[in-house]
Amino acid sequence: MKLTIFLTAIALLPASAQLAPMKQAPPASTVAAKPAGTIGTPDKPPASLQTIVGLEKEMDQRLGTTGGTDPVVVRGPSRGLYVNGLGAIFSAEVELAATPGLHALFGTQSQVGPEEKAKYHKAKLARVPQLQQTMRDMVLSLAASPVLKLSDTDEVLVVVRLWYQAWEDTSGLPGQIVARLDHRGGTVRMELQ
Repeated sequence: MKLTIFLTAIALLPASAQLAPMKQAPPASTVAAKPAGTIGTPDKPPASLQTIVGLEKEMDQRLGTTGGTDPVVVRGPSRGLYVNGLGAIFSAEVELAATPGLHALFGTQSQVGPEEKAKYHKAKLARVPQLQQTMRDMVLSLAASPVLKLSDTDEVLVVVRLWYQAWEDTSGLPGQIVARLDHRGGTVRMELQ
């Protein structure tokens, strides 16, 4: 009975009281989206995404040969981008020398004795200058690359983050190395952080 009275009362209300006012859709954006796959400015020919990917692969190959017959370990693919007003930035993650990792089958950490820890630490310390030289060469190569078409105000940065096992002695070892070239000045600055 109460339900019938309630429904009758609702039916007698004017239609404007029964319906909530409809909200208007927001106005369409007047900003046009830039087509994907290119970088650069209208007055400078853009570098394609394929060009950047090619430079990333070249960076991986160069990094992967640092250290000669016992090279550094590139832990993942390099990434590159171009930012108008700043320049080209490439980054990677590297382990300076291959160390025993986690035991794959059981998920337990391999036992590494003090002598082995000291050996890996010494090997990694020796690799830092080699990696710096590789990075210096890469920055100069990227700056001279005709495919990037850098302006005189652009910078080129190559950043390598260093990867370590939890058990390692990292004293004297950087967490990352930055190679930076001011295209105008032509001087490569190295920062160990």
